[in-house]
Amino acid sequence: MADKEIFGIFATIGGLKKDFPVILIQNVFTPDNSNVLLKDGKIIRRKMREKDLLDNNGDKFQTPDTFPIIHYHRIVKRATGIEYLLAFTKAHIYHWNPDTKTFDLKFTCSADCENWETVNYNDKVVATNFLDKVLVWTTSGNFVALDTTSGIEYETGIYLTKAKHLIVYESYLILGYTYENGNYYPQRMRWNAIGEEENWITGTSGSTEVGKSDIITGFGEYQGLLIVFKKYSYAKYWLVATDLRFNGAFISMEIGCLCSGSIVNDSKGRLYWYASDGTFKEFSTGTISGPIQTDIVDKIYKTSIEKIRSKFIDETGEVCWSIPFENALNNKLITFNEGKWLQVNLAIPCFGDYHEA
Repeated sequence: MADKEIFGIFATIGGLKKDFPVILIQNVFTPDNSNVLLKDGKIIRRKMREKDLLDNNGDKFQTPDTFPIIHYHRIVKRATGIEYLLAFTKAHIYHWNPDTKTFDLKFTCSADCENWETVNYNDKVVATNFLDKVLVWTTSGNFVALDTTSGIEYETGIYLTKAKHLIVYESYLILGYTYENGNYYPQRMRWNAIGEEENWITGTSGSTEVGKSDIITGFGEYQGLLIVFKKYSYAKYWLVATDLRFNGAFISMEIGCLCSGSIVNDSKGRLYWYASDGTFKEFSTGTISGPIQTDIVDKIYKTSIEKIRSKFIDETGEVCWSIPFENALNNKLITFNEGKWLQVNLAIPCFGDYHEA
């Protein structure tokens, strides 16, 4: 060992000792380090989460239909403080029963669906799959149509029966890319009377067309604005004290969003998404994926873009995307935190949160 030179690895926080050989921490930490994280000038181990729900024997528990879970939703009931976890497959909705450690069936789709979107509204869960009617769950019983007659009645005897996207904004439940009165309206967003999920015909309810072409691909929020993404453009909307309810203006007529599952906010309210030019963007700074564009982002499987899923992890301050990397299924996790990218080879079809007592 006599011919070996001893050196130290230091962060520059608190000064730098210079009387022996050193290597700065940023020079030894690289984005391809697995299961570690650079945070507050220190290298720490990544806090991994359980990837499976376990039954009473501690074994992994699969959904009864044996299909992969493609969406999770968590709600903590304000009235009771009870937490509920829902799992969505292409064919069913299940509730994870913490007492029996099993999945309870809550809804059966009319046919196999490709995507689910969900929100919490008025202490209930609202869900849509662009196949069945917009659904609601009160945390007891089964999911049922939001309007139990023939769909959502927005004019006397005229109904909205399907919607592709949804968001809660300024106490409104907003639907996008709708199917109404037997016709598709890919530029339309429609909202309920404020605070009334079953009232779409009176009060402050209404609708608007977001441009005259291009389809709505998802919703986001940024600094109090509703951001409406379309395939090749995006617009901002805000609440106004007129009969119009919302005013809007296009931000870009050249760049849009290709996957609603890629839209995510971090803890500072910054808005991220996978854009129509094949890059990851942040609302205020533009393209952020330059360092991993050629090796990773450009190799996202183009026919599986709609499978991209995102999540902000508060414990590590990371924005995460699960992507189909050179594969039809999601098989790689990429994370972004203050300009730094990491990658992990993990097959994650969707993200979920659950804190079982």
